[in-house]
Amino acid sequence: MLSSPVILFIATLSICCIALLILFQVKKLSIEKNQSHQVSSFVIDGIKAYGLRSFSSIMQIILYTSLVLLIFSNILDKTFDWIQIGAFFLGGLSMSLSLFVIAGLVPHFIPKVIEKSKGYFNDSLTIQFNITTILGFLVISTVLLIGLILYHFYSYTPLIGYSLGIIFSSFFMRIGGGLFKASIDIGKNTSHALETSLPTDERNPSTLLDISGDYIGKICGFCSDILGSFFISFLSILIFSHAFELHHFLSDSLITSLKDLPFTIISISIVGSIIGFLFAKYRISTQSSQNVLLESLYTALIICGIGTYIITKPIPSELPPSIWTGFYTFKPFISYLTGLIGAAIICYTSEILTSYTHPFSKNIAQHSQFTAPITQIMSLGLGLQSNFIYLIYILGICGFSYLFAGLFGIALASLGMLSVSSTIIAIHSFSPLATSAHSIAEYSTTSKTILNHTHKLKSLGESTIAIGNGFSTLTALISSFSLFLAFVCLTNYSFSDLFSINMLWIAGLFSGVILPLITSGFLIKECTNTILFIVKETKRQFQEIPYLKEGKAKPDMINISDKTARFCMDGLIIPGILVALIPISIGYLINLPMLIAFSLGTLLIGSTLAFYWAITGDVISNAKHYIQRGHCGGINSKNYTAIQQSDNFANIYKDILSPTLGIIMKSTMVITITMLVFLN
Repeated sequence: MLSSPVILFIATLSICCIALLILFQVKKLSIEKNQSHQVSSFVIDGIKAYGLRSFSSIMQIILYTSLVLLIFSNILDKTFDWIQIGAFFLGGLSMSLSLFVIAGLVPHFIPKVIEKSKGYFNDSLTIQFNITTILGFLVISTVLLIGLILYHFYSYTPLIGYSLGIIFSSFFMRIGGGLFKASIDIGKNTSHALETSLPTDERNPSTLLDISGDYIGKICGFCSDILGSFFISFLSILIFSHAFELHHFLSDSLITSLKDLPFTIISISIVGSIIGFLFAKYRISTQSSQNVLLESLYTALIICGIGTYIITKPIPSELPPSIWTGFYTFKPFISYLTGLIGAAIICYTSEILTSYTHPFSKNIAQHSQFTAPITQIMSLGLGLQSNFIYLIYILGICGFSYLFAGLFGIALASLGMLSVSSTIIAIHSFSPLATSAHSIAEYSTTSKTILNHTHKLKSLGESTIAIGNGFSTLTALISSFSLFLAFVCLTNYSFSDLFSINMLWIAGLFSGVILPLITSGFLIKECTNTILFIVKETKRQFQEIPYLKEGKAKPDMINISDKTARFCMDGLIIPGILVALIPISIGYLINLPMLIAFSLGTLLIGSTLAFYWAITGDVISNAKHYIQRGHCGGINSKNYTAIQQSDNFANIYKDILSPTLGIIMKSTMVITITMLVFLN
């Protein structure tokens, strides 16, 4: 009989082959070259420039972190784990290469989406859905395949270094991508406000760069964030099961079942994602789909729920009372289902609080008549109030999961939220691709049919807006917390040892609270510098490139993209050093309890600010979309001018500040586990 890791390997290989088959089918479609090809090539130039810069930065930070670990290990006479370092590099390489290659490939297909939009809407919907499915399936399969190979040869310990490489990559891709996107967005708006005579179409380099920014921020950034949380959740359950074996907490047969559990759950989720994709394709072909994105997600979730119930049913429920597996009864499926349902509730709440189809966003849009400060104050108030709701949700998810499976149940709830990550990545990527296709269509054609169909695709993409910053923050928080609990279980420390209050412990806690705030300050400062560069560079190109304003010359996309990317990567140097060096130094030079306190500090600040920042930014952004759709005076009104000014403010919150907290929480927690390995 095949082992559960082998079954997962086969399932992952299957999803990879399906993605490659769809990719071949999409590439095989041939169309004549037109104006959309030229505009798409400008977008690709921007993505390539950013990809090269960020890939170089990711490899550098991984190298420097490895050198720091080597130096400390030699000075303090500790063992240097070369396998962990190799896995560290593999994690960074697999994450960054897979996402940047795919994100660079996707814009090549935009002309095909536009061309298919000439005919029936279902034709354009089919190709667009295929493209985003390729992205979701390939990214998740690449990361999983390499991780499974490491597990096969070296057991679970190298997966700690591998996850650290994934998290460090997502640090640059999520925060760097957010910095890139926010700077371009604000820079474009500022440039237009200062130089009203400059065109805002395909002649303007900042307009084209804005499309590239959507890809980098919403596809590379968000996907890397979700993928990092997914792998941490997977790793948490693995560490828990091996900790149970190491300390003989449970019987051998039950430990074997728990070791197999994460592999089996992910295998079921992959099957669910495939069936969800096929069901959505069937619904498109029969023209009976109301929302193909949500239908594919719901199908995958239902299959995951049923499959997980079947595989957890044989697990005995009567276990010795323990903080790790529960004091009353052991029902791992209930904990898993709690995460699944909790994620749905969080997403629904996010939609109510931020979507322009609900009162909160509409109310802010209507108050834009009283100028930008009023909308900003209202959004801040909503963000603070909603933060309380999210914290109650988190307590409910953790408490209910603990009730049925102890602290191990919290890790299961975390995996429940993220088990269909391939589908989540695919449907979230639909929106930036559809928005880009519609924007490029506006710059390259006057066909009403094409514009109507691409606008429908854009509206469909906006229906998944709830799976955004709120969801990624929730998963980052609970996955980080579950990894922390797994770490405590593995070390078999008593909570009284780890939480013995002294000055070092308090200093560690406050250091953890301070780190994200300092990091955010450096990022905002660099955002300002990048915005000013974009404004000046846009003006320079129109002044120095002959006939650019008349549309007879092309903007210099490579120059503006490369320099913008360089500004963003330079802005991550100090934050990257702080995030890596401080916890490593605490672990080597002081003690483990202080490092634990440091990690808890980042969790505390993340849980209290991340949702507040996310909602504050998202609600203004959606109020802007509401006015863009013709409400409250439309785009030619003073209301739109006011909401545009507030949206610049919102970009900082939703694209930089909120994602930064999630990544820092995960980074410090994985570094803490890595310190355990190196300090033995």
